[in-house]
Amino acid sequence: MKKIKYFALLCITSLSVLSHSANAAVWDTVNQWDDTWEERYRAWVKTNLKDDIFMNPAKPIYYKFENDCADAVYAMRLMFSYENNLPFVVNNQQSPGKLISNDMKTWDNLPPPVRVRKFMDYVADMTSTKSLRQDTYPIALAEIRPGDLYVAPGVHSYQIVNVTDPGIAEVQASTTPKSARYLLRTPSFPFYVPEDKNFADGYRRFKQPQNIRLSQSQQPGFSTEQFQLARDLNFDYVAFTDVISRKLGKRAEKPDEKTLRLLLALCMYANDRSVYVYDALWYLQKVRREGRQCLTAREYDDHSTPGRDKRLTMFFDSVRHHLDRIGRFDPHSVPARWAKAVFSRDKPPKSEMDLLNKFCMVQMTLGEEYYMTLRDLRKNVEDKLLVSDPHAPLEYRWGLVKTPYKPTCPTY
Repeated sequence: MKKIKYFALLCITSLSVLSHSANAAVWDTVNQWDDTWEERYRAWVKTNLKDDIFMNPAKPIYYKFENDCADAVYAMRLMFSYENNLPFVVNNQQSPGKLISNDMKTWDNLPPPVRVRKFMDYVADMTSTKSLRQDTYPIALAEIRPGDLYVAPGVHSYQIVNVTDPGIAEVQASTTPKSARYLLRTPSFPFYVPEDKNFADGYRRFKQPQNIRLSQSQQPGFSTEQFQLARDLNFDYVAFTDVISRKLGKRAEKPDEKTLRLLLALCMYANDRSVYVYDALWYLQKVRREGRQCLTAREYDDHSTPGRDKRLTMFFDSVRHHLDRIGRFDPHSVPARWAKAVFSRDKPPKSEMDLLNKFCMVQMTLGEEYYMTLRDLRKNVEDKLLVSDPHAPLEYRWGLVKTPYKPTCPTY
């Protein structure tokens, strides 16, 4: 099938528009957000927000939109607002107290479809996972719906696109670097547990435009329940998501379903570590090019991973305990075979390792084809070989070197 270039489509659109209104908004606001429109938004996300939303030439306004995880989340709300003549309003992080909205006249000399695309790109440039904490607020776990999101400020964000009968909040997400891409859809919870003392992370909902200047505690449905629960459960991911599943589910989760979603989350969590390791190594190289060999205490704290590595250990332990409770490994279950390849004492046959590796490999650094198996990572975690020190070379960070790492820089 011949690909239609976005630019060509815009040119065609431009030729069809003979004149443009002076001082035109990005789109006109006709409707206003309320409970009814929120319900329509949730239905739209569940039905229309597919993984090819930015890669479908049949939707030229959105086609090849370059995005990262936060861009995709903001675009989710923006697109529905545009398609239904609703206001889209978020905080301007670069000019505190000011707002970004569809009433902006910046692109009034352009035809309407081009204005929308320019606005999407502008919002993407002006926002991030950190700005999401200002434009959203935490909600009660039993209220999680499609269209809500999960935010780990400065790290990652997810779109909640479905809630299944057994109560799993399925997610979709983009990643870094910013690029036009298919989004990754995963039938599992986000692999984070909320922990921010200021309630800036966790499961959240967009503020409605009329409430945008209100604090998160003043938003309808604001709740800190998830933060208290996470603390009570000592930030145990499996126990935390079990509670959410029971709150959201129409039926009990089957053992095989739980095995699958835990392995998916474990795979994502392990691969997420590569972002932190890559950022630390990149930052260390930058520091050394400037003439310093060692990081300051603040820099060390920003780029070391002791808490994350501890949670990774807990994650493996929690999945292992789940498998022990359900009777270990069902030979007729593919998720159980994956689990057996990860956790069995004896080395699995090559065919079983191949099956596991098609499901999940751990990328040790970004931008390179450098992988390890989930089984090898589990063994390195259990042997306490992973190094959290951001000064350590890549192979030490992942436990590939079996001799102890001897730091030459201060540790904090």
